[in-house]
Amino acid sequence: MKCPVCSSEDIRYDPERGQYICANCGAVLEDEVIDQGPEWRAYNYQDRLERERIGSPLTLKVHDQGLSTRIGYDKVKDRIKLMKMQKLQNRIRVSSKDKKLVTYLSMLNSEASKLDLPEHVKETAAFILRKLVENGLAKRIDSYALIAAVLYYSCQVNNIPKYLQEIKTRYSLSSSELWKALERVHKVSKQLQNFKPKIKPVEYIPKIVEKLGLPQLVATKSAEMVNIMYRNGLTSGKGYLALSAAAVYLISTLMDVKKTQKEIADSLNITEVTIRNRYKEIIKNFDIEVSL
Repeated sequence: MKCPVCSSEDIRYDPERGQYICANCGAVLEDEVIDQGPEWRAYNYQDRLERERIGSPLTLKVHDQGLSTRIGYDKVKDRIKLMKMQKLQNRIRVSSKDKKLVTYLSMLNSEASKLDLPEHVKETAAFILRKLVENGLAKRIDSYALIAAVLYYSCQVNNIPKYLQEIKTRYSLSSSELWKALERVHKVSKQLQNFKPKIKPVEYIPKIVEKLGLPQLVATKSAEMVNIMYRNGLTSGKGYLALSAAAVYLISTLMDVKKTQKEIADSLNITEVTIRNRYKEIIKNFDIEVSL
């Protein structure tokens, strides 16, 4: 929304009055806006559970998207009959064709939680995984390699900086296994809109600087350098992690808080040669002369 009086885009919503107000000039843009929330109030979590009359929202993380029902335990006289009904329900809840999807989604949710990934990343990963199973691309491949590839690609789509080497080491995967899985994920992603990696090399810099214990000024200057390269198309075809690491190495050297290439490579689990090659390219592109 934009204010018609002062053209400001800083619009605030006042829930008590049901109004949209411009925070810059105070003009009321909309009045008596309908409240889409519940008609009741909850002052704690227990109140909310007691007053809610709907179930959890739809989610791709469950094979039936959360639309299933469950037989409860309260106020039942015939316990044996109840147990039989529950057993029957659990049996028919998952069809034979969905069993593989259930297994993969269970693994996905478990591993995503261990990596402390946000919900929107899990939903993206679940959607990609469903497409892989539907297209028959989840066959004859290591299950953990496929889950790792899906989570890594989902992070790339949602601007979450995760290193490929970090994922590879965590699951003890070989390069061939991981690349085979990533190839299948890329094959599926080509059929989907808005599921292209959006992450920029600058996203990796804060994590690198934090791991090396360098001052914040190094992160700021490294980000400026990498952004210039990105805008001018100089990062095309380069590994973003190695490029960011090389930029951090160069800036830390120029600012006399130098970390060696070996220290940086070991902390990120990549080779010194990769950092050295990216470092030479940066110096050549920016015409920098460094005296060591």
